[in-house]
Amino acid sequence: MRLRRPSSRPDRWLRHTEHAESPGALGVLDPGAADRPVPDAAPEQRFGSVEEMFREISIGDEGHPAPAGPVGRYDELWQLALADPLTGLANRMLLLDRLNRELARRRRHGGCVMVSHIDLRNLKDINDELGYVSGNEVLRGVSRRLTSMLRSEDTVSRVGESELVAVMTIIDEQAAEPLVQRLRNVLDNPIAVTGRDVRVSASLGTVTAGTSESAEEVLVRAGHAA
Repeated sequence: MRLRRPSSRPDRWLRHTEHAESPGALGVLDPGAADRPVPDAAPEQRFGSVEEMFREISIGDEGHPAPAGPVGRYDELWQLALADPLTGLANRMLLLDRLNRELARRRRHGGCVMVSHIDLRNLKDINDELGYVSGNEVLRGVSRRLTSMLRSEDTVSRVGESELVAVMTIIDEQAAEPLVQRLRNVLDNPIAVTGRDVRVSASLGTVTAGTSESAEEVLVRAGHAA
């Protein structure tokens, strides 16, 4: 399965613009992100990201580096270890790595990290009524809409059977509410499955990360808010 690079949307009036330091996000790796060092990192942040680690693993037997994009052996390793096999979104390990690194950047350079926990509450009912194939299509449809709405610098992850997490960098806390409303609009629109429109009942909990919080702590707060 080849993962599609999501489209970006210019939200510069709303979002932080440190593109050069933001990790590639959503369902596929930004080819240049793993090669960009994080300056002035604390000792625990000086190690490469998990994406850099898998790039090193993918170096060929002759010592030639893998291609810059997610292709060949690197593509296979990345998908097996860092992507959710059903939706192609980042898995929990990649989510935690990117969120921890983004929190460290915001502590040094300013801006805010916004985390939204999305629980598709009626997914079980959809599976029971229409079957798991249709339920999987609903999950994929919601995932595609979220990745299309957000920038490639953001991360969308599947962390449970019906739970997704979106990590976004914003200028300040006042910029969060318009973005939350856009997320709600995406979730409110029905998904076309097997010739019928299926509505998703989703709870959305959004928090902005504190400067001293770890990625795990932020995710727990967002989950409680959903």
